[in-house]
Amino acid sequence: MLPIACGAMVLALAMPDLSAATPYDYIAVGDPLESELRVLDLLDSDALGGRIRLPHLFMRPVQPIELEGLGNPPESTDVVRRISLARIERALGRDRAPLFAPHPLYVSTPRLLEYGSEAQLLELSAGAEGRAEWNRHDRRLLSGSGLEGRVALGLDRLVAFSHYVIGRIDNAHIFADPIIPNNDVIALTEETYLSYTEERGLWGAQFGRSRWHWGPGEEGSLVLSKTSASLTGLAFRVHLSALRADAIALSATLRPAAGEQLAAHRVEWQPADGLRIAVTEAARYRSQGWSPLYFMGAIPYVMVQRLLVQAEPDSLSAYRNNIITAFDAGWRVAEGTRLYGELLIDDLHVRSGKNPNKLAYQVGWEGVGSLGGSRLGWGGEFTRITRFVYTSWFGRDYQSLGRPLGFPIAPDMRHVRVRTTWDPGPDWQLQLLATHTDKGENELDEPFIPHSPRVDAFKFEGVVETTREIEARARWWPASGVDLAIGGGYRWVENPSHVLGGKTQSPTASIEVRLAR
Repeated sequence: MLPIACGAMVLALAMPDLSAATPYDYIAVGDPLESELRVLDLLDSDALGGRIRLPHLFMRPVQPIELEGLGNPPESTDVVRRISLARIERALGRDRAPLFAPHPLYVSTPRLLEYGSEAQLLELSAGAEGRAEWNRHDRRLLSGSGLEGRVALGLDRLVAFSHYVIGRIDNAHIFADPIIPNNDVIALTEETYLSYTEERGLWGAQFGRSRWHWGPGEEGSLVLSKTSASLTGLAFRVHLSALRADAIALSATLRPAAGEQLAAHRVEWQPADGLRIAVTEAARYRSQGWSPLYFMGAIPYVMVQRLLVQAEPDSLSAYRNNIITAFDAGWRVAEGTRLYGELLIDDLHVRSGKNPNKLAYQVGWEGVGSLGGSRLGWGGEFTRITRFVYTSWFGRDYQSLGRPLGFPIAPDMRHVRVRTTWDPGPDWQLQLLATHTDKGENELDEPFIPHSPRVDAFKFEGVVETTREIEARARWWPASGVDLAIGGGYRWVENPSHVLGGKTQSPTASIEVRLAR
């Protein structure tokens, strides 16, 4: 990427000084703009004339071209929409992209370097991003925190992008030489890709290292979650406007040396403005490369193993896969209120109780309304993942770098999260969060072995660790490139580290920084 960027910089010197960012790049999974898109999706789109109407809210990442940003933003609207519009428009308008022209009311920080035109554009950005947490027993800098740089090269509808971080990465000393001895500070990229998009955004492909989030969950989803490690793969998506549906197929490699592959595909349908229905299927299999039948994404994975074994009847052990299926839906039951849920089926044994049923589900609600001249938001989410979910006794587990591909606390857990937010304006936000987590002793490296004694997967294993936490946050987001937050709260833990009878409690504090230039 750096040689490409250097070459592009030389080429850009011969271009006129016209800056217009491409609408074909991606909004990174986990970007704060996703929360604002969720807020707008709680409301009828007629007030915005169809502007910023995301066709596949529960299938990310997304592109600016998909937001139907033609035309100018409304001069006046209700406070709920106005706050989200300000935050979205100033972020996407900072690059003077054709779909989101800059507005004098929306303050944006300029890029470090942006040179060229929509047909040929070089963009450089630098900043700092991360979160630090403290409590009485521990202090830590979250993985990925540090200094960062972004390089983007747009050649018409082809985009080359790379995001570099010089910072702390979990367990970095295991696979790299730290910059400073005896710690986990290294230089790494967790997002580098090439992408190509059809002119109107009706289809596109993304190849490289990135994150994907499929499902309605806000904190995390069940199959592919924004909380997982970055994956290296190829995703192809298509928008079927006549059916109001979107489809995506992803092939990724989890452990190259062992030939451990992931295939996943998803269809999300929007039969009405406030209703979304989707089905996701994922398969873990072993192959030295991406198998064509999995790669094409058009055949249900439950059939692929049968087709492969049909050609080679003695090859079941080599072609054996591990399939999970999920169904999810989101329904705006009233203006400003949505209910959503997701059901994941890992293994379901209806006829026999010898093997446990491996299931997970998530239900939630979220809402937004006005309070005087400010905005009030609320929501709650309940997630239950039974024992052995994501595990595999023959090596096809759903994890990468020791972290689940789906919900971050798994398996053998029950988690409740409740939140409320108050936004007096686009620049400030106050938030109150409360969580309760019950975690059994079953882990990703402890699958159920066939012919073992019967187990009820819905009962927690061993001593249950219970964690309760409450946190208040204050956030200052005055411009597109400045986002700062501080938080404080209290945490109670019963049976810490699954030691019966133990109790700990501690005040907590956090600071979160997003600076980009």
